[in-house]
Amino acid sequence: MLKEIVNQGNKCIVLNIFESGSQHVDHIENQYVGNLKPNNPLLTSPRGGKNDLPEVLATERISHCIALLMQEKYGNETLFNKQSHWQAVYRILVDKEYCRDSDFDGFDAFIQTVMPEKVNKPYTKASVKQISQTDFVKPFKKWTFDHQTSKTRKPFDRMVAVAQRFLDIMEENGL
Repeated sequence: MLKEIVNQGNKCIVLNIFESGSQHVDHIENQYVGNLKPNNPLLTSPRGGKNDLPEVLATERISHCIALLMQEKYGNETLFNKQSHWQAVYRILVDKEYCRDSDFDGFDAFIQTVMPEKVNKPYTKASVKQISQTDFVKPFKKWTFDHQTSKTRKPFDRMVAVAQRFLDIMEENGL
């Protein structure tokens, strides 16, 4: 199958070209990422029409961004090296409105659709849910180090580095 995306003003059309004799579904309507539904079904964006990317392209790009994040280095080791670093991914996806804040079931469903084949640490919903007990529950721009809650600087700085790099990667990829 060959896929082509055609941008026509305020809507994108995805053309699927199938080989002769191949099987395919003729018509699909209203596909959504996670629990979020767009206001304009012609812009099948997980952010309710705030993004010109079709949903399929957006989810492919998010998956690609997560895969790129897994390759990032922090000194001599990988940047993303703790299960808790999924909290940084969650926070950025919430801040960019791909997921709803405190909707851990929705995030769980969403992340399963964008999970790349290879990750440095496995994702669990429980590890992301723990964000509600940390300083990382606030929007990324409001993260500040607090000696009383974070105790040591190094893990805080690492989480900031993971979130910032993921944000940068997403923006470099048009998200």
